[in-house]
Amino acid sequence: MSSASPSRSAHFIRRMHRRVRTLAALGILTTALLAGLATALPFYHSARSSIEHIYQLSLEAHAESLHHQFRHYQEVTRQLAGRTEIRRRLEEYARGEISLETVSAYSTPRLADSMAQASQIAGLLRQGPGHETIARLGQVPPNPEPALASPEGYPCRFHQMPQGKVLIQGCAPILDASGAVIGRDLVFFHADALRELLSGRRRFGDDTPIRLRNLSSGQELMLDAGTLALTDIASPTAEDDITRVPLAADLGDHGWQLLVEVPTHHFHDEAIKLLAWPALAMLLLALGGTWIISRALHPLLIRVDQQTRQLERSREELLLAASVFRSAQEAIAITDPEHRIIDVNPAFTDHLGYSRQTLLGGPMSRLLAWQADSAERLQEGEKHLEQQDTWQGDVHYRRADGDTLVALQTISTVRSDSGKLLRYIHIFNDVTEQKAAEEAVRHQALHDKLTGLPNRTQLERHLQRALHQAGSTKGQLAVLFLDLDHFKEVNDTLGHQAGDLLLQSVTRRLKANLRSNDLLARLGGDEFVVAAAPLQDAESAIRVARKIIDALTTPFTIDGTEVTIGVSVGVALYPADGGSADDLLKAADAAMYRAKDAGRNTWRLYDRALDEALSGSAPR
Repeated sequence: MSSASPSRSAHFIRRMHRRVRTLAALGILTTALLAGLATALPFYHSARSSIEHIYQLSLEAHAESLHHQFRHYQEVTRQLAGRTEIRRRLEEYARGEISLETVSAYSTPRLADSMAQASQIAGLLRQGPGHETIARLGQVPPNPEPALASPEGYPCRFHQMPQGKVLIQGCAPILDASGAVIGRDLVFFHADALRELLSGRRRFGDDTPIRLRNLSSGQELMLDAGTLALTDIASPTAEDDITRVPLAADLGDHGWQLLVEVPTHHFHDEAIKLLAWPALAMLLLALGGTWIISRALHPLLIRVDQQTRQLERSREELLLAASVFRSAQEAIAITDPEHRIIDVNPAFTDHLGYSRQTLLGGPMSRLLAWQADSAERLQEGEKHLEQQDTWQGDVHYRRADGDTLVALQTISTVRSDSGKLLRYIHIFNDVTEQKAAEEAVRHQALHDKLTGLPNRTQLERHLQRALHQAGSTKGQLAVLFLDLDHFKEVNDTLGHQAGDLLLQSVTRRLKANLRSNDLLARLGGDEFVVAAAPLQDAESAIRVARKIIDALTTPFTIDGTEVTIGVSVGVALYPADGGSADDLLKAADAAMYRAKDAGRNTWRLYDRALDEALSGSAPR
């Protein structure tokens, strides 16, 4: 009996030791799990929110690209409707001075020549004041609907052609000198140009098609298996068991939307990828801590008290929080209330290239790559942070190697129970490549693809700024409208490729003969515009026109062939000839046609009195 009792006691003690170690291990694992969840869940939701925001920005960038493509179609439609000589014949027809056959015979070949210079046009339907057909060229749907067209020429609907192709319809009214509608142009563009813009494979995945919706016509266009598919909004769509998040972005305010339904697992998967390594590190630390505590409790079970166990658990929790800070893939910096750096994590030093010792104690402001508006944005951010305790936006940093890093940054405050400001937490992700891609898309939308020159949209923006500056300084500026002489003969004899090379050579020669602060833009075809400012007087504008004529009179060599062309230049001055960009362009265009009538390869100033006299003497 006496020998059995010690044996039973020893067995009991060993069993209690195992139970205590097991309970201690379970307590540590549970604490680590709860601490991990408390730390990981906010990071997960923040990462997912940031990913959804990036998806939305990508969709808005796609929508902006489509909007600029449609603006390009709008400008092409306006240019066709605004051809002066063809419009004058239509005015004569509207007044009953010539027959339908006469105006059709005059307009059809000239409109066909204009279509040949714009490869994106599939078809054209010109109608008279009573919707009668004046000219029908190329691919035209059987029953187009002009009533749905935008009065500004912005695309209004799609058409499914019998052969399966999809066309985009734009419509622009044709106005006479008094502003009355005397006809309209229905222009149909190939939708194939939208194929790349509707492809969301790179950003959204193969299972996430992008849909372009027209709210006015109730149509949707999407890329299905590499083919453009046109459906009605009310048509049923194939349903699956995947939960999706709908995102939408408007194309201006013309009733077009770009839609995408992103599977939620995209956001979940990307957020999990961001948190995988921190979670693994937390798990390893928890397992390691469990093993260490289990081994340490065996010889100390009797002597260890509650306070020691509490201190041990607190130490493990602090180590766990420090591990999360060190292992996070987002760049994190902790600063004092004056924004002096207290600590940074490895991701912060990796992104910017500075050592941790170099950063500690220094102000965050010395890391900024200062922009023109940095001081103003910094003041606004400080004010918002003081009021809301959080701020998010783009920040430009200067890396150690001199490069600029664009970061999507969130700043949060840490306060005591009494509300005293203790710390700032700075967290950012590197979005440099994304911002560069968005800037490239914006550049393409504002510049001519062949010559790299600003297009009409960029020209109008530049003229608005220049007119504002000239108005505030009482200065002058000139708009010179250039139309190349004999360019069509080059295209007809040497081919369109030679014509493109000639346009590029003309661009280089013009830029070499203009001042650095003058803007050269291409409107399309063989038409260029120069915005010259500032100017002292009209003679300064005339000198620019003569310099341009002299520069382009010198023969060009295109593929070994000497080519001689000329240029007709119309000059309009601000403020004498107009107070808006549109008025100056119209005046310069009218002056250019007078230069054409004067024998070409010359210049003419806009003469308002002559223009009004010619308009008043036109037959009615």
